[in-house]
Amino acid sequence: MESIDLVQKLPTRLDAFRRLHRHTLDHREQFWAEIAEQLQWQTPFSYVVKEDFSIPLASWFCDGQINAAQNALHRIIEKGRGDARALVFYQKSGHTHTLTFNELKDKVLRLAAAFHRAGLIQGDCIALNLPSCPEFVISALAAAYLGITYLPIGCHLPPSIVAEDITASRAKLVIMANSNAYEEKKSHAPTVRALLEDLSILISGETIEGIPTLEEYMAKADPSGLEPASPEANHPLFTVYENRLAGKHVGSVFPTGGFLVQAHASFDDIFNKTLDQDKPQMIVNTLDIYKAPAQAYGLWGPLTNGTGIVLIDEDIRVNTIEDILNEQPNPALLCPPTLISEVREQLGQGQLNTAKRFSVIASCGNALPPRLVKYADSILVKGPERVVNLWVQSKSGIALLNSYPTPELNRPGTLGFGALGVEPIIINDFGEPCKTNISGNLVFSQSWPAMPMATPGTTEHFKKTYFSKFKGYFFTYDGVRSDKDGFFWFMGRLDDSIKVKGQSLGASLIEGVLTSHPLVEEAAIISTQNKSGEDIVIFVVPRNKIQDEQKCIDQIKDYITDKIGHFAVPKKIIITDQLPKTATGKLFRSVLRRIAAGEEPLD
Repeated sequence: MESIDLVQKLPTRLDAFRRLHRHTLDHREQFWAEIAEQLQWQTPFSYVVKEDFSIPLASWFCDGQINAAQNALHRIIEKGRGDARALVFYQKSGHTHTLTFNELKDKVLRLAAAFHRAGLIQGDCIALNLPSCPEFVISALAAAYLGITYLPIGCHLPPSIVAEDITASRAKLVIMANSNAYEEKKSHAPTVRALLEDLSILISGETIEGIPTLEEYMAKADPSGLEPASPEANHPLFTVYENRLAGKHVGSVFPTGGFLVQAHASFDDIFNKTLDQDKPQMIVNTLDIYKAPAQAYGLWGPLTNGTGIVLIDEDIRVNTIEDILNEQPNPALLCPPTLISEVREQLGQGQLNTAKRFSVIASCGNALPPRLVKYADSILVKGPERVVNLWVQSKSGIALLNSYPTPELNRPGTLGFGALGVEPIIINDFGEPCKTNISGNLVFSQSWPAMPMATPGTTEHFKKTYFSKFKGYFFTYDGVRSDKDGFFWFMGRLDDSIKVKGQSLGASLIEGVLTSHPLVEEAAIISTQNKSGEDIVIFVVPRNKIQDEQKCIDQIKDYITDKIGHFAVPKKIIITDQLPKTATGKLFRSVLRRIAAGEEPLD
């Protein structure tokens, strides 16, 4: 294989890229060691990886010590980028707030000093119930500087769930905003405080009687002489909860070393190394900040590469896109697929009032269909190859498959290739490899650096869910195929996952919540398609005869809001005497879909 300087570029020709990918698999540990050495380690790692999927175990960069915040700030400033834009915040008021790397570092160290003064130490946890805002970024970096694990909690969740998550994490401090993202209720923080009793809570962005503000907390902190922590590579950087199962919080604990290395490398590969020009200087993050993909590509990945972050304090609008394109140096866009649909709905047949375009659009979630790639090419980017897909799951943390912004390494609608140093495998239900263009189960036989650990008390659930169906493999529950050129294509989910308003929901999880309601005997959930994604329709069999159907429906909606969140409230609830089932008792979801679509009567 020809020599390639992986620090500077990736090959843009298909044949050369596939040879490189094979080389990174054949020399996997050497490849990841060289990638890891691009970052600053306080103590070098003694070996690259120790893994055993029968346990399961995945431990990367063992014995190494690394500080994530120093790599995102100090290391970039030492390279001469201290006065470059690190964080830009577009506010609802129309104002824009900008911080350079030097200014961001000063705020991070001041908050870290406040944490230290309050007695927080390495190994503690703080909870961040914040939207996409500078305070989230500053808090996450300050926590990492001291080796404190942070727990992002979505602002779409009701106070009861927020309080449960905080309690489960054993967080010693909570930093939060005072409104629920969907309901805009201004009693959110006081309600959470009442549920948590004596736990320390800080409020960001406003003043509430009895709750200190983040600014007050930081006011007297002195960062002089504050030393950075030296967490080991496997030390938890952050935790994400995905659901609550039988009283246990099921989620992912992402390791500092592995996550930082792979976030840095993946961001650089996708946004920089295949571009000879128009490399982005800023990344506009419209993903949910509390999820792992936003942590990878909207925080740690860009900052460790010296790329600035743009955050927006509202649902993104066309005028905001125009402002960003005109005001920010060569921005790229990180977004869910639904954003492209929303821009098309806002613009109609119109065009942007600017000739400037994003250097790259990275769609994270379901693969962006060719019709939307074509639309984005006509409105938002300079060429369809500049629209890339990132295949990321909650348990991968970082894209394990992705396309690249160059003609030969991208196809509209594709998931792309396996990430460098990562080998996706397609097998049938008997565990045998699938041939070209034959759909099968997407699995991985080896770990990747950012692979998370299970949250405490859920290791057996983690093992059973992801490692039991195919022995020796991590099972993704995605059906895919690969073509003759090595591109992977999504064929469908192999479980009951439904994606609504950007949130992945398990049908069985919602059905379990519903059947715990005193009015409900049985429940079934199905999804229906709309222009921007999926809607939920729920069928309910009541325990007893219902006198007021609408009152029953309203009570069920309130119950879902309280137990899961407003985002999970269905478009429609249908009351029925029985659910259609086979002779063996299996639910006929296909019949329910036809009923929901009005194609079949409810008998």
